[in-house]
Amino acid sequence: MDIQVEYLPLSEIVEADTNPKDHDIGQIYQSIKRFGFTQPIMMNENTGKLLAGHGRLQTLQTMKQSGEKVPNRIKEDKNGEWLVPVLKGISFDDDNEAQAYLIADNRLTELGGWNTGELVDELEKLISAGLELDGTGYDFDDLETMVGDINSTFEVEDIPDVDDEETDVKIQIGRYRFKVNPEVFYEWEERVADELGSRDSDDFVDWLRETLGI
Repeated sequence: MDIQVEYLPLSEIVEADTNPKDHDIGQIYQSIKRFGFTQPIMMNENTGKLLAGHGRLQTLQTMKQSGEKVPNRIKEDKNGEWLVPVLKGISFDDDNEAQAYLIADNRLTELGGWNTGELVDELEKLISAGLELDGTGYDFDDLETMVGDINSTFEVEDIPDVDDEETDVKIQIGRYRFKVNPEVFYEWEERVADELGSRDSDDFVDWLRETLGI
């Protein structure tokens, strides 16, 4: 069966028997309020129960019970029933395999990280454009914390360059990253060590922070 999207009554959609993932309904609510319902939920054809989208489903249920306006991309029939886009055509013959997919769908997005510098840049662009952060999952306190973390970050590490047999020195100061020829860097490091009278890495980092005013 081909994958397709069908609109099904909200009241008829059944959750999986077990879903160990907790959801931030408040954040999902803010996202749906701002952007509409942008991601169909997914149903297991064999069981008629959800594979993915429990948080979005629970949020819609809460919104409807609270008398909220029908979100963008959710339909409403003549009886006032909300109709939800559901991804159909996906099935697992084995219930355990379906449960494994449910766990994977929730877990895999958690395993990825963020480039904090780029994230801060993008959030600041939104603010500069006069937009709010509502619905993004971030607020001004989060932004302030990330900026503080960036400003206190200094990292130096040797990174093998796949295009070069040598090893460049990769330097990160806050959101700024650049590579330095290792010979140039280590000559400079030696001069600083002589000036400090120490080759302790903590002393070097303290000197650098004082020099940069961070």
